[in-house]
Amino acid sequence: MTRLLLAALFLLGAAVSASAQSPVVNASVEKRTPSADLARDVQSVANRPAAAWIGYRVPIQRRRDVSIQSYDGCCGRCRLAPPTDLVVLARVQQGAVVELRPLAVDCDMDAGGMPLVWFDGVNPDASVAWLSTLVKQDDATRRISENALSAIAQHTGTAASKALVQFAQAGTTQMRGRALTWLAQRAASEALPAIDAALKDPELEVKKQAVNAISRFPNQEGVPKLIEVARTHANAEVRRQAMLRLGDTKDPRAVDFFAQILLK
Repeated sequence: MTRLLLAALFLLGAAVSASAQSPVVNASVEKRTPSADLARDVQSVANRPAAAWIGYRVPIQRRRDVSIQSYDGCCGRCRLAPPTDLVVLARVQQGAVVELRPLAVDCDMDAGGMPLVWFDGVNPDASVAWLSTLVKQDDATRRISENALSAIAQHTGTAASKALVQFAQAGTTQMRGRALTWLAQRAASEALPAIDAALKDPELEVKKQAVNAISRFPNQEGVPKLIEVARTHANAEVRRQAMLRLGDTKDPRAVDFFAQILLK
């Protein structure tokens, strides 16, 4: 009995250790505890002479319409349900972030022997604040910007939602559209105020992206709003866009809406 108890405690300790450790293999790992300023912590690593990776875990936003599925290209261990953690990895060199990868990890990643500074216990709000500094509008950092926005969208908590709302309200047309789409996938209630504002924007492309964002609401929650836009929006092109998105839903409410129009 004593042996069985000791074995069980050993396995439990190993499981806890594995859940906290870095999912990166073939790396020279340095573990650190983050300060209150994650941006400063990252910069301190970026200012080192040699290139390195930094990484950490935060809780991932779970969508209500995600079902159990297998993941293509999975290696090693595969999850039967969506992961609970988002892993953020950034490659830093010569004082700057040169690559950013937000990953819901299902297998170990090979760092090719590079140094990895792994931060244990990063606060999700601090992560959102740092990632927001990487969401820029210049073409030189476009890929990093898009990945940073994607990472923010996958964070739990109100800080991520607030950041997405801010990016949906200001910036380039492309950035606003991406932020609206990510916001819509989190929850309709969080997205609607920003979408209503975008539907009144002077720029037609922003209005059309707002319609596309409505169609991304989980569980067909956007259908009533699409019907409203198709009925009442002042711009004919926006109404047409809403009708196209309604047709894609194959929802009975959309069918009823089209029937009402055709049978007038």
